[in-house]
Parts: sequence; C-alpha cells; structure tokens
Amino acid sequence: METIIAEIAENFIKNICEKLTSGKNFSEIEENLLEEAKNCASELVSAYAEAVDEQLLAAKSERKTAGYTVQRRGDERRLQTRLGEVAYRRAYYKKASGGYEYLTDAVLGVESRERVSEGLSLSLANAAKDMSYAKSSKHVADGAISRQTVMGMVRRSEAVVEIPAEKRCVPELHIDADEAHITTVKGKKREVPLISIYEGIEQKGKRNRCKNVFHISEYGKKPDDLWEQALTEIEKRYDLTGTKIYLHGDGANWIQSGLEWLPNACFVLDKYHKNKAIKAMAAGLSKPDRKIYDREIRFALSTEEMRFFDELTGSLCRQLPERAEKIVENACYLSNFVGGISICERDPGANNGGCTEPHVSHVLAARLSSRPMAWSRQTLQKLAPVLAAGKLSFHRQSEPLPLPVPHAPWIAPLRKAAVSVANKGFRRGVSRFALSAKRPFPHPNAIGTLPISGKTSGLHKFFLALS
Repeated sequence: METIIAEIAENFIKNICEKLTSGKNFSEIEENLLEEAKNCASELVSAYAEAVDEQLLAAKSERKTAGYTVQRRGDERRLQTRLGEVAYRRAYYKKASGGYEYLTDAVLGVESRERVSEGLSLSLANAAKDMSYAKSSKHVADGAISRQTVMGMVRRSEAVVEIPAEKRCVPELHIDADEAHITTVKGKKREVPLISIYEGIEQKGKRNRCKNVFHISEYGKKPDDLWEQALTEIEKRYDLTGTKIYLHGDGANWIQSGLEWLPNACFVLDKYHKNKAIKAMAAGLSKPDRKIYDREIRFALSTEEMRFFDELTGSLCRQLPERAEKIVENACYLSNFVGGISICERDPGANNGGCTEPHVSHVLAARLSSRPMAWSRQTLQKLAPVLAAGKLSFHRQSEPLPLPVPHAPWIAPLRKAAVSVANKGFRRGVSRFALSAKRPFPHPNAIGTLPISGKTSGLHKFFLALS
C-alpha cells in the first residue's frame, strides 16, 4: 500500500510540474491542475478500496467462521464519483447461508448494482433543485450521468427540515397559502400547494423580507393532512399561547380549511387577488372613471358598505353590458371575502404579511412551471418538499454493514500511518526533495512506511457481526 501511495504521489508531482512549465495561460493551467488533482484523488481511492479487499482476503479463519468463502477474485467495479470515475478490483464471496456478496463493497458502503457514489448522487439531486436534469449532470459530473439517472437521484432524496432547539413566543404569525399550477406527464393540469409561515415583514436596506420564514409543500396530500402537518411544524417552533395567526390566501376551499386547524386564526384576502378582481370590475372604462370606481369600490369593501358596493356593481353593468357577466363574477368573489378585506382597516397587524405570489414564484414555480415541462406524480412527491425545505439528504437503498471501515479497529494503523506521513514524510522527505535541484521528485522511501501489523482482532469482530 505504501509503495502505491508513493508512486501515485510521485506521478502527481511530476505531472503538475510539467503543467506548470508548459507556458500556458492561467485558465488553461487552472483546468489542467484541477484535472490532475481529481485523477490523483481517484487513484488514491481505488488503492484504498483494494487495500480493504486485501485485508478481507487475508482473514481466512475469520471468514470461514462467519461462513464466507471466496468464489472468485479480481472482479472490477467502476463507480462515478465527484472525483471522476473510480475503478477497483475486489473478491466475490459465497455465503454459507445462501447467496453471494462483495464484502468490500458492503464495508465501503457502496450499494450493489449502483454506478454512482452517494456523494455524487447527493450533489446531483441538489443541483436538480435549481436546474434541469441535463444541466445538473453537465454542471456536477461533466455530462457523464444520464438525465434518467439524475431523476432517479431526485426520487431517492428526502427533505431536511431544520428545527430550532427552543420554542419561541411571538405576538403574531403570518401564513401564506397558495399553489403552483403544473402539468403532469399525461398533459393534465395539477396544483402543488405551498404554505409559508413567517413572523411578519421586516425591512432590510431598501427591500422588505419575511422574518424567519419556512415553507411546507406536499403533492397529493389531502387538505386536512397538509394543515395537520403545518400545525405540527408550527408547534415545534413556537409557543402559540397568545399568538394571533393571519392566514393569507385567495380564499380557495383548501385554504379556508386551514382555519379549522389553526388556533386563533383569521383569514385575510391576499392583496394580489383583491386588486386583480377590483381592476377586472372597472376594466373598459375611461381612465378617469376607472380611477373613481376603483377608489369607491375599495372604500365600500374596507367599510363593509355592501349596499353601496351593490349599487356600484349595478352601475358598472349598465355602463358596460357586454362585460356584465365578468363584473358580477368578480363582485361576487369580493363580497364573499369582504371580511378578509375589511380586516386590514380594523387590524393593522393584518397588513404585515401577504406575499403568496412571490413565495410561489421563488420556491416552486421557478423550477416546476417556469418553462414548458411535465412532471410525474412520483417525482413531485419528492421534489416539492425538497424545494420547500431548501435542503435534502439522500435515501440509501441499503445500509452499510454495522462495522464500517473508518471505525474498524484493524484500519487504525493505516490511519495512524497517514498522520505519520503528513508529520514526518512530507516535511522531511517531500519538501527536502522537492527543493533539491538534483532530485526534484521524492523517492518512494521518503514518504514513510505504513505500519500494518497484520493483527486480525478487528476483522474477527467484523465477521462475528456478519454472522
């Protein structure tokens, strides 16, 4: 093992010296050195994996006790990683209980029939939150991974939700509820709901932002299940004693059902939908008349003067008979939620929120519906919570063996030797030889020796765990 490390290190130093003396410009040198560093790292990983395989092969008595016999040796495994492609050879074992297994893969945590490492899979899934599958592969793996594989990584991801250590008491909470409209693979239009919870709007510089906001999104859940999840997440973060909750939205049925779950909550009609309906009523008039009706409609709604509002509606229908149906439709919408409009006059706290459309645009629509694309139910069930949480973890199909290599006692001498190499070999050997004009590259012996003792006590425990 120490000889292999020395050869890899010597070749790496030789190659980078050649690159640095080639007379290329900075960008070319940067790209070449990065490629050489990745190649060197992938060779070291390959050497490490084969060293683990040799240790397992050497423990004959422990393997037989655990019921593992060598079926064949030297089977090649190629794995795409963040360092590039890693290739190594390992032995194939037959189990006394039936079946076969690559013990080296199991110890290293490499899943069977998987050609992408866990680290690269996580990077691909993270990139797929913000860009297409093809761009994710190009950005992370230089296009070496197919779009179908990236989609598989997204489907195996899980949203990571960060919970504060202590609950907080706040006077008010604002909840924005809306949905993103997407297209499924069968061409049907569907909705992905989004619930955003925050403590109000604060000013940062010249811009406003939502204070301590977090999002919840699930595709395919019933409204009651979604609001139950939202209440659970809120109670993990806040002590709701004495907290007033404002629910902002367009008044859809699934949003209204949230009032049944949220304690001490009141509904506030989202200003975007309110303004849209008011403008739709007065559309078609001249600009001066449109301004007058707009002002009077807002006054009637904010003061709940519904008789005056009905008179304004009738006047508009008489002036614009061709738009009467549209005027009545928007008037009915506004009158149904007049309480959610007038609350902004009665309670100033209701004006400290209401950002439903920006939340949907930034959190969901930017990835799900900003460009023509179709989604499957399986992908949306995984991707929507990830987009809302902003972070993800990778779901393993199988767990590694209970005694992974980094914690196994038999690998301790190898780790100790690595520290010894860093403290002694590279200081006394590599630096001295690199600065010498006569010997520009280190001799393998300068890197030091790896004191592998050959003891099998750790492997004995390892195979006992397997059996």
